[in-house]
Amino acid sequence: MPPVNSKPEWPYPKVRHFPGRLERFGYRTYNWLENRTWPVRPLPFLSAVTAATAFQVKDVGIQGLKEDMQQLIKPLAISIGSVYTTVFLLRRFLKYFYFSYKQYLFENPKKPSIRTILWGALRKVLLSIAPPQLSSCDRLLPNLPLPALQDTVDRYVRSMKHFMSEEDYSHLVLMSKDFTAKEGRSLQRYAWILHKFTDCYVTSLWEKYIYMAGRYPLLINSSVAQCTMYGPSELIQAYQVARLLYIETIANLALDRQKYMAVGDGLMSTRHYKNIYNGCRIPGKEYDHFEWNKPARHSVLVNEGTWYKVNICDERGNLYTVDQLAKIVAEMMSRNDKSTGFLSKIASLTTDRRTEWSENRRKFFLENKHNQRLLHTIETAQFVISVDGDLNWGVTSAEQLSKYMKDMLTGNGVNRWVDKTMNYAVDASGRAGATGEHSPCDGAELDHLCENVLNVDKQILVAPSTEEQLERIQLREEDKKTLKLAEKLDFEIVDGMETEIHRCYDQHQKATDDLHLHSLAFIDFGKGLVKKCGISPDGFVQLAIQLANYHDQGKFVLTYEPGSVRFFANTRTETLRPVTDASCEFVKAMMNEETTQKQRRDLLKEACKVHVNNCKEVMTGKGVDRHLFVLCVLAKGLGYSSPFLEHYASQKWLLSTSNIPNMTNSVDEDASEDKIMLGASFGAVAQDGYGICYRFAGDRAIMVHISSYHSSPATDSDRFARHLREAFYSLANLFNEEPMNNNVTKSVCV
Repeated sequence: MPPVNSKPEWPYPKVRHFPGRLERFGYRTYNWLENRTWPVRPLPFLSAVTAATAFQVKDVGIQGLKEDMQQLIKPLAISIGSVYTTVFLLRRFLKYFYFSYKQYLFENPKKPSIRTILWGALRKVLLSIAPPQLSSCDRLLPNLPLPALQDTVDRYVRSMKHFMSEEDYSHLVLMSKDFTAKEGRSLQRYAWILHKFTDCYVTSLWEKYIYMAGRYPLLINSSVAQCTMYGPSELIQAYQVARLLYIETIANLALDRQKYMAVGDGLMSTRHYKNIYNGCRIPGKEYDHFEWNKPARHSVLVNEGTWYKVNICDERGNLYTVDQLAKIVAEMMSRNDKSTGFLSKIASLTTDRRTEWSENRRKFFLENKHNQRLLHTIETAQFVISVDGDLNWGVTSAEQLSKYMKDMLTGNGVNRWVDKTMNYAVDASGRAGATGEHSPCDGAELDHLCENVLNVDKQILVAPSTEEQLERIQLREEDKKTLKLAEKLDFEIVDGMETEIHRCYDQHQKATDDLHLHSLAFIDFGKGLVKKCGISPDGFVQLAIQLANYHDQGKFVLTYEPGSVRFFANTRTETLRPVTDASCEFVKAMMNEETTQKQRRDLLKEACKVHVNNCKEVMTGKGVDRHLFVLCVLAKGLGYSSPFLEHYASQKWLLSTSNIPNMTNSVDEDASEDKIMLGASFGAVAQDGYGICYRFAGDRAIMVHISSYHSSPATDSDRFARHLREAFYSLANLFNEEPMNNNVTKSVCV
C-alpha cells in the first residue's frame, strides 16, 4: 500500500502514441532478447559482445576490416558464443537453484533456514540490479513436476472417504490398487514422456479438453463476472465509457511492451496475460480455438443492440484523450440510427452452444463478405464495452446487488459478444463491471486487470464535476474535423438468420431465468479480525462454507477450490480439495452441542492449519486432479479401459468455490465502504450444486457471490447465504469473549 500522502502512480507507463510497425518491431525484438538473457539486460549483453569482439580484432584495425569483413565474422561468433555461454550458465543456476527453491513456504518466517536466508538475499540482489519485466523470468521457471503415480492415487482415495459409504469406499480402494498394478503403470509412462517433452504436461490438454472441447454456451458455464466498487460512480455514463477506453488502451499497449507488473517479482508464470486483450475464442464444430491478434487501434461498443467500431487514435497514431473519446461516445449514444427488430439481437447468436454457433457463424458471417468484414472488426477489437440502460443498481438490499452481479455474469442476451475475452458493461448510473471469458486466462489475470482499472479510474485520474463532464462531451464543429466518429456495424440480413437469433435469444433468457445468484456483502468484519485470531483467512471462509453446506445439505460433498501452481512454467490452476479429515471433525463438532468452545476452537485451528499446508502442497506441484486428468485423457486417446479413471471422471463437484486474490494491493479498501471491490462470480458447475466466489475486501469485509439453479430442488442460493452468514458468526465467536450479532462486532480474540 502506498504511503498515505504519496501521489498515486500509474501501474504501467503512459503512452500517447499508438506504435507503428517499426517501433513495435523494435521493442518486441528488445523484449525477445530480454526474455532470453535476464538478469543480464540486452544492452549490457550487446556491449559485452562488442567489447569482446573489439579486443580480438584490435590488431587488425579499421582499415583491415574494411578490406576484409570476413575477419570480423569469426571473432564476432566467438564473442557471442562466449558471452551467451556465461549468461546461459547463470540462467541455469537461477532456474535450478533460485526459481526451483520452494522450501521457504514450509518454514517459520521468524526462523528461516540458512538456505532460505541465502535465497532471500539473492532475491534482493536480483530485484535491485535487474527488476524483471512482465515475462523476463518466464523461461526460467521450472517445469511442473509429474507426481509419482502411487502418491496421486493414494491422495485421491483418501480425499474421497467422506463422500462414500464404507462399502463403496472399500470398492474404490480395490479399484485403485488394480489401477496402479495394471493400466496405471503404462499410462504413467506416457505421461512421463509428455512431461519430458513439454514445459507443462497439463496445460495444452487442459485447455483443449476442459475448455475448447466444451459444447455448452459460454455465458454462465464458462464466463466470469467482474464487478466494480461498492460505492457510487462519480462519472456520467459517456465519460465512464471514455475512461475505460483510455485506461485499457494504455494497459493493452503496456502489456504488449511487457511493461505490466512482474507478478510475484518474476517468480510466477505470466504466459496467459497476452490473451486478455485483442484476442477471441473461435467456435468450431468439435473444438474451439483461440486466436491472438496484435494490439488493435479500435474497440467495439454496443448501445441499444447496435454495434459500433470506435477508433482509439487518429490516423497519425496519436491516442485520443479521455475528453475526445467522451465526445465520440456521447455522439454515438445520441444517434437515431439504432438497429431494430431481430438485428438488434444479433449478438445472441454468440450465446448458443458452440457447435451450433460455429455453423451459424459460417452461414451468416463467413459466407457473406460484408458481414465477414464486420465480424473481423469485432473479433480483432481490443475489447467490447456495452453501454447499457439503467440496471437499477443499489446497495440497499441484497436483492438489488444480486441482480446487478447476475447481469454482469449473463448480460441481457444481446449486449455481450461472448467470444471476446473481455466484455465491459457501463450502466446509466456510470457504474462499470465486466464479463470475462475464462478459457484463455484465469481469474487471477482478470482480477489483476480489474484492480489496475479501478486504481487508475478511482485514485489516479481526477473526476471532473458533473457539470464539467456534461460540457466536455459536447461535440463541436471543430471536433468533427479532428475526430473519427463511431462507425456503425450495419449487418446484412441472411436467410435463416431471424429464426436462429430468436431461438438463441429465447434459449439464453431461459438459462438466465434459471440462474439463482445471491450476493452477500458481509461488511461486519473481514480478514483483519480473522488474522488476529491466528488462523488463515482463506481457511476461515472455507470452513464456514463447509459448515454452511452441512446445514444446507446435511452431508459433506465433493468441493473444488482452485489452487495456484504458477510457480511453474506455462501453468494455470490445480484443484485444492478443502474437505479433509480435520475439516469434517470440526464441522461435526460444531453440530454437536456437547462439544466445548475450546474443543471447537482447537479443531478449527487444526483444520485451518491442514488447509494452509494443503495449499502449499498444491503450490509446489503435489496436487491430485491435473495428474489424474492427464491420465484420463491418455487412457481415452490410447484406448485403455480403466474403471478407476471412469469413476474419477464421473464425480460431480457439488461445491465449486474460488477465492479471488488481491493482486496489487493498490486500492485501500479499508478507507471507506465506497472503495470496497465487489469481486467476481461464476455459475455453479453441477446442476444440483453451488458456485461460491469470494474475496476479502481489505480487512473490513468479505464479498461472497453464490450461484445455483432454480430448476434444482436441492439448492437455494438465498438459503445458503443465510447459512453462510450464520457460519461466519459461529466461527468468529469461537475466538471472542462476547458473542457477536448482526449489529455489534467484537474484535477481541482469545
